[in-house]
Amino acid sequence: MLGTSWSVRNYGWLLPALPAVRSTRCNMPSRFRSRRLRAKAVVLQNSEEGEAAVVTQAEDFSKDWKDFGRCPPEIPPLVKRLIWEVKALEVELGEKLTFGGPRGCLQGRAKVAEEHRHRTFMGYLPDNEERLQFFSARQVACRILGCRGYLCKDCWLPLADCMCAKVKKFPLWSGIQLWIYMHPKDFLRKNNSGKLLWQVFGNDSTHLCVCGIEEQENAMWEAFRQSGQGSIWYLYPEQGNTHINEINLPRQIKSQMLECGKTKTTLNFILIDGTWTNSKMMVNRLQDRAGVTWKDQRMQSLSLTPEKHSVLHGLRPQPSLDRTCTAAATAQLLRELDLKDELSGCELGQAAAALDEGLKELLQALTIRLEKSGRAGKLTQYFSNF
Repeated sequence: MLGTSWSVRNYGWLLPALPAVRSTRCNMPSRFRSRRLRAKAVVLQNSEEGEAAVVTQAEDFSKDWKDFGRCPPEIPPLVKRLIWEVKALEVELGEKLTFGGPRGCLQGRAKVAEEHRHRTFMGYLPDNEERLQFFSARQVACRILGCRGYLCKDCWLPLADCMCAKVKKFPLWSGIQLWIYMHPKDFLRKNNSGKLLWQVFGNDSTHLCVCGIEEQENAMWEAFRQSGQGSIWYLYPEQGNTHINEINLPRQIKSQMLECGKTKTTLNFILIDGTWTNSKMMVNRLQDRAGVTWKDQRMQSLSLTPEKHSVLHGLRPQPSLDRTCTAAATAQLLRELDLKDELSGCELGQAAAALDEGLKELLQALTIRLEKSGRAGKLTQYFSNF
């Protein structure tokens, strides 16, 4: 249902009907829990600890969304609603939420209760589009809750291992806009390389869009409509794709400058950030939306011609050269664009080199974390070759 707009408001009446979590530590009658948990504030006396636990819908998660989601402070309504639903488990179970594991997942009884509740709700949704939106919002909501105060908002590493000070920034030419189209399971993933793009190039040239988050996807496609179909490409290694040296760029792109220093013509490149299993679904989603937006016309796809594996290959091995991490693919894209006569002098080669240096810093930070846990293996030896 890509042509329709779906929101939690359309199905908000279902949420109060979800099964309440039964707990002997909760003094609230089960038949009243669902509705009362959605009040502005609920106070539960924990009989064992003797402390009052307060869950309030007035708690502001807008800053966390702006920091982690790289978006304006308006948090998507569905994400906000699901954050409240998870926080309400503190009241239902009478205990603080705990998060752990490599991705900061919900732990203990709260995890079982949350999965049961949301799997039940998924059964109410009539089609795949709505299920994807709910799934994505749930992933984002849980990860924001689990990572606030723990992960750095820029490098997505624990604050104790933050690498931001080691990454050198380099301004990307204003005529290029990079869109990280990320699968929700890769959101706030510590070894994700796509985060390096905004660390190196900043927020003016790099944009994050989580697949299935309606507000982010609509904003991305609005920018595409303004740019025009001929200036949008996505990177994906498949047969029949166009190579960089085969694309036609407007020769006047460098000379068309506004007073603010930005070009009238913007080149938009979409970087698919997800596992190879998930990325195919994301490519199909892009093409479906392109068909709706541009009357059955397909989006242009690009393939790269890298000569060697990225520095992260030792940490995340790939079966072939054309399958690489998001940051390495972006660096290769900029190197190949730098060879185009129309873009000569835009310092894209230097931008690619700065991103390569950022990749080395990321590998070193991840290697140090693995060494602390005793799981480094041969990574230290591999890193010394770069």
